[in-house]
Amino acid sequence: MKILSTEQMRALDKHCIDDLNIPGIILMEHAGQAVANLAVAMHTGPSKFAVVLCGKRNNGGDGLVAARILQVRGWMVLAILPFEPEILSSDALVMFARAIGDRVPFRTAVTDEELAEADIIIDALLGTGIDGPVRGEAAELIYRVNAIRNGSGVLAVDLPSGVDADSGKVYNIAMRAAHTVTLALPKMGLLVNPGAEYAGEMHVASIGIPPAAVAETRYVAELTERKEAHAWLPERPAESHKRSVGWMLVIAGSPGMTGAAALTCRSAYRSGVGLVRLALPAALVPALNAQLTEVVFRPMPATAAGTLGFRAVAKLLSEANEVDAALIGPGLSHNRATGIAIRQLVAQWPGPLVVDADALTAVAEDPTCVSTRTAPTILTPHPGEMARLLGTTTLEVQVDRLAMAKQAAEKYHATIVFKGTPTLVVTPDGTVRINPHSSPALATAGSGDVLAGSITALLAQGLSPVHAASLALYIGGIAAQNLTTRHGTRGITATDILEELPAAMGELARG
Repeated sequence: MKILSTEQMRALDKHCIDDLNIPGIILMEHAGQAVANLAVAMHTGPSKFAVVLCGKRNNGGDGLVAARILQVRGWMVLAILPFEPEILSSDALVMFARAIGDRVPFRTAVTDEELAEADIIIDALLGTGIDGPVRGEAAELIYRVNAIRNGSGVLAVDLPSGVDADSGKVYNIAMRAAHTVTLALPKMGLLVNPGAEYAGEMHVASIGIPPAAVAETRYVAELTERKEAHAWLPERPAESHKRSVGWMLVIAGSPGMTGAAALTCRSAYRSGVGLVRLALPAALVPALNAQLTEVVFRPMPATAAGTLGFRAVAKLLSEANEVDAALIGPGLSHNRATGIAIRQLVAQWPGPLVVDADALTAVAEDPTCVSTRTAPTILTPHPGEMARLLGTTTLEVQVDRLAMAKQAAEKYHATIVFKGTPTLVVTPDGTVRINPHSSPALATAGSGDVLAGSITALLAQGLSPVHAASLALYIGGIAAQNLTTRHGTRGITATDILEELPAAMGELARG
């Protein structure tokens, strides 16, 4: 599903109105209908009282339509316009007149008691129409609603008032919502923090824009949909054997960090790859041999500290053509000599490669070892690792996550999987994909190792970097959601997640 910028969305609206002769009030009517439908779905109690906070632009018009429809459906409605109606946008003014005709009551102010007693509060104050701090009556209303409701029963129209549609930034204050009905297409500000935290559950509503018009529109990103993820699943014919479904190599582990290697290998098998080889310092093999019964071990020379040694480079490169993809980094340590070996391996590895964890720190010292590669490459940084890759601070990379991911993809000429909320997949040619699933259950040690193993397994099964990364994220999201449904968000481990991957893939395979 396409994600448009504010400018692109306005251009699409204009195209529909000016070129396709779809009246703006028709689009507004559809938008208000969608808002009213979700308001009804949100509330199942016997009382039906809605307070609708309306702004002066088209977002307010959407709210006026919703107020009128709820009134007709038998709800008690109070519409708040903290200004003279004459300053409404032209289409919103039409909807104001229609609401008056259906006897919707209007006031310029609302009491705290009414805000507390309302079953639903519809936030149609600002929508996408902000480019700086919220001022005046709107700011006061947002402050009061947040203080009284803290999001409970609040439904935002298009996006919560005060959230920047393109960046998710909150300049000074924003409405906290339980649900947001975004119109026509998702907005980036609903998917990235802090905007995502204010939006609650996102719902995408059609407002009558023809699919052909959407297909012709430029976009800033795509939200991975289930039908796409289903189509990307590697085929598994009846005559499949371990060689035909991919072999991969994991280069991981150091003293005290064998768990990262174990999680990565187990995740790879759970993601459908046929065979996993694990290269690690020879002294660590006994620690893993008993628990990784399916893994083929490749004992490697070590440094004096027991980490991967430089002499391992030639040995690993000699068998590079025997695997379909490789992963380097989990638990390798920040040992300086190991870092040199990592950079040599990354620069010379001839096939698809995923660079994760400690290997990201190593390649940040010499980006050319990645940027000069010709084979497919995926980097999987969390915010701290992204800061090292770009030579800046974690705070700076979190200000505009999408811009930073694009910068890293261009600098390293690699596909970037930028972990966080949301996790972004960005390619060197500017393709951006966003994973729709996010769960606090994933905030657990080792979840990054599970993701890296899954991505590499799918890469080894023949997927492109962007599809391997996007599918791994989608499958992991299903696994986390299923675990959360059964157990809640607390106490879930990385092992729980990887064990759930086959069921998640099976669920996705069924469509």
